Amino acid sequence: MTDTPHSPRLPRWLRSSGELSLPSIRSRVAAYLYGNILVLAAVVAVSDDAILHGEAVVVVAATTVTTFLAHVVSHGIGQQIGRSDAEVKLHLSTELRDALPILSSGVLPVIVLVLGALGVLPPFLAQLVAGGILVVRIALTGIEVERLSDNRSPAGVLWAGFALAAVSIVIVTLKVVFTH
Repeated sequence: MTDTPHSPRLPRWLRSSGELSLPSIRSRVAAYLYGNILVLAAVVAVSDDAILHGEAVVVVAATTVTTFLAHVVSHGIGQQIGRSDAEVKLHLSTELRDALPILSSGVLPVIVLVLGALGVLPPFLAQLVAGGILVVRIALTGIEVERLSDNRSPAGVLWAGFALAAVSIVIVTLKVVFTH
């Protein structure tokens, strides 16, 4: 794949109203994956009591929002190097838009955890479903990356998604073990 505007076969979560450059596609995929991994770590780390009392909703929502903000700030600072003020402003608006997939990572898990807090779902099931949603999103990211990279091997595409989900679970496990 070359550094030209995207082809019309992009998945919905990567599309925007205009054409995307390959750097924007890369940035959105990275933000999507980064958000899913960190939100998964937050979901895995909450307890049944935290789900029942609504604290898990706050933890997962706060993780989603702070990950988005940290991503935008760090990329915004890093991208100032060698740019004029006008270029920095333009890049910041692009960075904000390209980081939106991080926010999308927390929406469904928060909704599922709200159902757990309201007693609609048992806490264990709410946590399992919220985490499962994120693992599936991560696995589908692997499939999309393979597809966007023009890898047409059906077995390779399937294994790429499983491998990405497995690597992400290892990262989540390390984060939870060493930080919670």
